[in-house]
Amino acid sequence: MRPISDTAGSNSDSQTSGEAGDITAAFTGKDYYQNLIERANTVPLIRIFKLYGLQVDEYNRKIICPFKHHKGGHESTPSFYYNAHNNSFRCYGCGVGHPNAHGCEFVAAMENVSKVVAASKILEHFSSDVDDDVIFDKHDFSERLQIMMDFADTVREFRQICADEKSQKFIEDMCWVYDQHNLKHDHTNEALRRVVEQIKDKIISYTCQM
Repeated sequence: MRPISDTAGSNSDSQTSGEAGDITAAFTGKDYYQNLIERANTVPLIRIFKLYGLQVDEYNRKIICPFKHHKGGHESTPSFYYNAHNNSFRCYGCGVGHPNAHGCEFVAAMENVSKVVAASKILEHFSSDVDDDVIFDKHDFSERLQIMMDFADTVREFRQICADEKSQKFIEDMCWVYDQHNLKHDHTNEALRRVVEQIKDKIISYTCQM
């Protein structure tokens, strides 16, 4: 099985998105990121399956589940189904997928990343097959995603170290500040990086006072 190259960064956890992915997911409601997910989901699943060496097509729709979290990747009875009619998938064994689950959800489950990260990976491989007018607009998406994931890593580490209620409220406030900068300001990547560094300094300062 050959995973999509990790040029946009990734985060693993027991869930598809993980704590870092939860931070990332907070921004997918924005038109910019939602548009990326929607564009990535237009790529036929059959083409994405081939990247992972899966023998799935409109004639062979049922295979052993490819997700590592399903019985440790050693399922014996095929339970993964591909629906060619609506370009979706579902594993009836581990429960991942549904009638509206497309490429982003599949890659997210395969690589244990958020759908935003999954979308960037898909678009990097299939950009020539998708309208590119909004894929890489005035911001370089890969660099912006790295900045976002850097912040997400900082938040995840803080939550692991500081689990008390006061600290959790503090980090939620820091996430809110970051969210507001993304929603209300048209930052360049460099400007957003400076904002992230300032927020990280506050988080580090808080941690040092614990």
